[in-house]
Amino acid sequence: MRVKSLRLFLIVALLSFTADSFAASPNIIQNGEPHVGEQVVLSVENIPPNGSVEWSVSPTTGQNPDRISLRAGGRECAFTPLDTEPVRVIASFVDRDGNIMSSTEKMITPKEFQIDVAVVIERPITLWDASKRSDYALSAEVLMANSPIRVRASLNPEFKGQHKFTWVSDAATAIISQDNDDIFIRRGSIGDSELSVTAFNASGVRLGSGEGKVSITLPVSTYNDSNNDREAWESWQRAQALWESKKYAEAVELAQKAITLSPRDTEIAEGLRAMNTNYARFTRAQKLREDAEVFDSKNQFDDALKNLRAAQVIWPLDNGAEMIQGEEEKVNQQRILQQQANWLRDTASAYDNENMYEEALEYYEKSIAVMPSEAVSDRIERIRQRLTKIADADRYAGEGNSLEREGKLQEAFNHYAASLQSNSDATLRQHVEELQSVIQRRERQAKQLYREGQELERRRNSNQEALKRYRESMNVWPTDEARQKVQQLSRNTRLAPETVIRGPEDFGIGTKLDAQKISQEADELLAQGKLEGAVALYRKALAISPSDEMRKWVAKIDASIKEREAVIAANRQISEANALFKAGKKKEALELYRQSLNTHRNAEIEEFIRRQGNTR
Repeated sequence: MRVKSLRLFLIVALLSFTADSFAASPNIIQNGEPHVGEQVVLSVENIPPNGSVEWSVSPTTGQNPDRISLRAGGRECAFTPLDTEPVRVIASFVDRDGNIMSSTEKMITPKEFQIDVAVVIERPITLWDASKRSDYALSAEVLMANSPIRVRASLNPEFKGQHKFTWVSDAATAIISQDNDDIFIRRGSIGDSELSVTAFNASGVRLGSGEGKVSITLPVSTYNDSNNDREAWESWQRAQALWESKKYAEAVELAQKAITLSPRDTEIAEGLRAMNTNYARFTRAQKLREDAEVFDSKNQFDDALKNLRAAQVIWPLDNGAEMIQGEEEKVNQQRILQQQANWLRDTASAYDNENMYEEALEYYEKSIAVMPSEAVSDRIERIRQRLTKIADADRYAGEGNSLEREGKLQEAFNHYAASLQSNSDATLRQHVEELQSVIQRRERQAKQLYREGQELERRRNSNQEALKRYRESMNVWPTDEARQKVQQLSRNTRLAPETVIRGPEDFGIGTKLDAQKISQEADELLAQGKLEGAVALYRKALAISPSDEMRKWVAKIDASIKEREAVIAANRQISEANALFKAGKKKEALELYRQSLNTHRNAEIEEFIRRQGNTR
């Protein structure tokens, strides 16, 4: 409890005694040194067998002590000082009549806790010794600028309750984070960081304050230079290992990185100069060997041999002598190559006689590559001209195929004809004849539709039908006459939006490519599950290009459509039967279930009917 009066009398009558039985005076014993914010415990000794103790606690100035209480049957008095002002404590013995037989007093002078501030060194800073090529640790007192530093505060003596520290730093020091006893600070440059700290107990009573100075002596640049020197040396060692592994380009690149990190390192600089010199020799030798490969591929073995010998002098290889020996053997075998060239020419001539021009050209080119010949060169030129005509024919045929796919049949026919002029092809000629027949049939059908349009135009109120015929004539085979009629009638006549304008495929007139296009459209509808639309297009394709395979496919889709319709109808009957069954009309439901089996067989329904029969 907290008492705010200037004087407090606490009387405990747990012990009774007579005045005649007590002769000694009480003595107040203090347990430990008193501190602000921490509980002080006082006790008395020489207590008689009977009687009571009266305590009086009062401040000389300032606030009353906090939480004054009695313990141990009145023998002890406890309170918490709130400041450093002295506190007077009086202990008296009282008889049964309330008379004070004797008393004693004690002055309690609380003091604040001392706060010690110290840097916590978790790991000493390590720098690189470039002369010894090794790391060395600095003394624990060396702290680095612009780096988190842990500072710890501690109460002296140790505070027995809960406490909290409040920190303040100078303007050049930042407090990064705080975890009660510890804080982390950072200072951007070297110098002394001034810190002050104040401690409070759980009730907010000030326990004491302290100050500390943290000396930052190591600049960040020194630490970074050390790291760069260390990384440079490690990179240089790896570069040397790469060089030993004959990975020269990677070694030079890593060595360049090392000297960039530590340009003052003379050992790395000298090693890099030597490495660059050797790498230049290596690249020269490598270029000579690459050129030798080019000469060798052109059968210029003398030049290749010369380059290989020079490369071996500049930068010897373990297999360099073997490579030179191999090239010398090629030079010696030049005479054998003449025989090989003759064999190649003979083979090319045999292909040439069989009109197998590409194979003949291949062997002629192999022959002239082995041994140049003016006669072979002339024959190669003539074959190339022949192949050019064949290529032209293929190009015309390809363009004709593209035009045919676009529906430009006359232009396609003209390109096919040009292809046949460049190179005769029996298959293409047959296709051209079929295409010509289609064109003629379309022209006839277009004329027929045009005549029907003229006849309808003469009749009264038949302009819409006439316009439709003219437009169908244009669809089948466009002509200037039909185009003029469409333009004339369209000025005053409009077709209904749902009007269907027939095309060549509706009359069964088309090419195999038309049939393929329609089949592809049908395939897309089939993939979307639109069976009726798909089968209609398949029938159009079948009319243009009849085939047993297409007939079987159309029959299969028709069967699928019927199957789907049967399933839908059966499901409808099952739904009705389900409703009857739920309504308790079991007999009618079972009859409808049986009817659904006639529409489409369903194993689950059959099993259901069987179980219903067994439950009767």
